Amino acid sequence: MSPMDGITCLKTYLAPVILFGLVGCQSVAPKQQTESTVSSAVSSTSDISQSAPLNRTFWRVKTLVGRDVSGLINASVAFVDHRISGRAGCNYFFADYSGQGDQLDIARITTSKKICFSSVMHQEQLLLKMLAEAERFEHGADGSLIIYSRSDTHPLVLKRISRAEMPVLAARH
Repeated sequence: MSPMDGITCLKTYLAPVILFGLVGCQSVAPKQQTESTVSSAVSSTSDISQSAPLNRTFWRVKTLVGRDVSGLINASVAFVDHRISGRAGCNYFFADYSGQGDQLDIARITTSKKICFSSVMHQEQLLLKMLAEAERFEHGADGSLIIYSRSDTHPLVLKRISRAEMPVLAARH
């Protein structure tokens, strides 16, 4: 086989594999633009100290819409320097967050765009919706993080994990 045949073979067979392996991005619908959302986007440095209880913490999703999903999806969340990132089950997500006291505002969420099993995708969309609509949080007696959102009656419950347990892409942010 000549060197040209090898190049032609690579172009013919390897190019489609690389093309289908690339991951695009999508965004979860932004919150309705209100005065409080706009003012939180222009946050001050005092905001950083107020959200310190979440900064540099790492979590695994335990309960979603009142159901234990810890055995169903491998979803995790990291809060690092006003960035929230993680794995929503199948796809990775990234966004900015801000808050004062127990308030939590997560800006427009961007995700990778892989297609997975429909049951995982459904759980993933529920998680991303709850995060996009997050209003406040509290810590449970067991050390869990409980996030309340505008539209769901059941809060999102997260179990604390170490940074080493976070998916690689999410831990870098």
